[in-house]
Amino acid sequence: MSEERDTSGSPGETLLISEQSVLGDPWVPIYKRAVDFDAHHFETAMANLIRQPNINSTVILRADILKENVYDPEKGDTMFVSKMIDKVPDFPSTSNSDDNSHKTDLILHRYLDDATFRSIPTENCSVNLVSKCEIVRRIIPRNPFKDHIINQTCLVLTSQEGDKGLKSDDSVLVVYIPHIKSSEETPFYLPPVYAVGILYHQGSLSIQYLGFNYEKSNDETTLLRNMDPAERPIRIALRLLQTSAKHSLGAKTGYEKRVNHDMVVPKTAFQNRYISLKKKYSSKLVNQWCESTDPKKHVFEDLAIAAFLIEFWSLKYKDSHSFEFRDLGCGNGLLVYILINEGYRGIGIDARARKSWAIYPKEVQDCLKEQVIIPSILLRPHPAVSRIAPHVTDNGRYYQVAVQGETASQSSEVMAPGGIAYYSSSSLLSSPQVCTTDDFPKDTFIIGNHSDELTCWIPLLGYSFMVIPCCSHALSGAKARYSPRKAARASKSSSTSTVNSSTYGALVDHVEDLAVQMGWDVEKEMLRIPSTRNAAIIGSSKKEISDEAWQTRVLDILALSGGAEGFVENSMALTKRAPRNH
Repeated sequence: MSEERDTSGSPGETLLISEQSVLGDPWVPIYKRAVDFDAHHFETAMANLIRQPNINSTVILRADILKENVYDPEKGDTMFVSKMIDKVPDFPSTSNSDDNSHKTDLILHRYLDDATFRSIPTENCSVNLVSKCEIVRRIIPRNPFKDHIINQTCLVLTSQEGDKGLKSDDSVLVVYIPHIKSSEETPFYLPPVYAVGILYHQGSLSIQYLGFNYEKSNDETTLLRNMDPAERPIRIALRLLQTSAKHSLGAKTGYEKRVNHDMVVPKTAFQNRYISLKKKYSSKLVNQWCESTDPKKHVFEDLAIAAFLIEFWSLKYKDSHSFEFRDLGCGNGLLVYILINEGYRGIGIDARARKSWAIYPKEVQDCLKEQVIIPSILLRPHPAVSRIAPHVTDNGRYYQVAVQGETASQSSEVMAPGGIAYYSSSSLLSSPQVCTTDDFPKDTFIIGNHSDELTCWIPLLGYSFMVIPCCSHALSGAKARYSPRKAARASKSSSTSTVNSSTYGALVDHVEDLAVQMGWDVEKEMLRIPSTRNAAIIGSSKKEISDEAWQTRVLDILALSGGAEGFVENSMALTKRAPRNH
């Protein structure tokens, strides 16, 4: 029979709806393309796609592996069964909420108690295939209040037995079978068929569909063969074919992920928490957004950061009353709003109030402070001076700031002609307009989310912290660029050096190096947020040293880094500038 070309696909794909399948009746071949990779490349790629179905669909969040059975005639069969197999996914309830929409019984799901391996017909197959692996995975959509959670069987069949390694001319079939009973129960993110087959055979890749009730009726098979290429099930097949081919070619060329996620907080815990927070807050926050920035980017980014922090804190602290947070450079205060509502104690501080602050409840507004953050070490005497003259409380310096004809604030002692305000260290230390971080509780956890000039300072303040670098600044507050680590330059072939050799990667490395120099045990996470600047440097434990030794170490770092001249002046000038948007 003649082949038809699908104009909606690339020239490499051929529409095969009218053809007979090499898998035999009642399989219906949908698309096929010639490929330049071998069977083992395809199998490697599909093993990854089985565990990460979100690559195939943006509607899918992840897959939890419930059961896995591997057949090996030489080593024997092995079976894995997850402890989650009998549990409905747990999306944690949110604190201080009268919204019950997060409850598990309102989450959509079908037949989650069914974890039995499904099978496919192979009697009429012209390719001799044997089962190599059976998996039951649980697919979690991004919005389980809208799309159903289901279990799904994944089968891997090959034309050779055992674990001897596939040859280039071998065939591999990967099959997805959702645990549902009819096409009407099919979730939006899947095609409405009993099974989807992805077949590598004789140097080509094809997508095959098996309709429901295939044993009793040919109705759905006929329906599939009569579908227009523009219909959604056919378009899904084309996308599956293209994704499978792309990742198989990547396996051939030795592609490696540039970064690894979920090194600090387990993915499942983070994603479940994120789903709960998104359900509770996202619609309201997007609808009432009053800043000039993109609401969706900022709302979903801060919800994800909040989810990460909540799960991280649950690992590090006994409960939410064991510490307080300080969000330095809190901007619109959104992260503070979420964390306060989730039962955490803390304060957000920024040099300028934002329009958003006024829309939050009073209990949140009371936790947002308009202050300039100046580390006290820039205002106080050298530790050696304090030791011999404890009555000296400041370094005696004066700082001049142009205020463009406006009156000086209460922190300044002199207002000179031409709009120049002079501030003394003494007045800044006592000013309610200035936060030196000295009065933070000992158990403070500092958050630096795109905190600009404060980014490199946060590991030096002496409190546990998480900093997400964004714009690159020196300790003086001036814009700066840092050189990549020598190790990264020396091994450009490694995936790590690819990341760290960028300007942003060099900034992240610099912040990490500062934290290590200060004695922090550093953890690093690439956050799952909608931003390319998503590296988090975390310090929650450090070597205990005296306050004087800590200050001396900070001063040594300042000396080696070129000092912090200009930081105080630039910080005070921030109160006269419009806030930056990120």
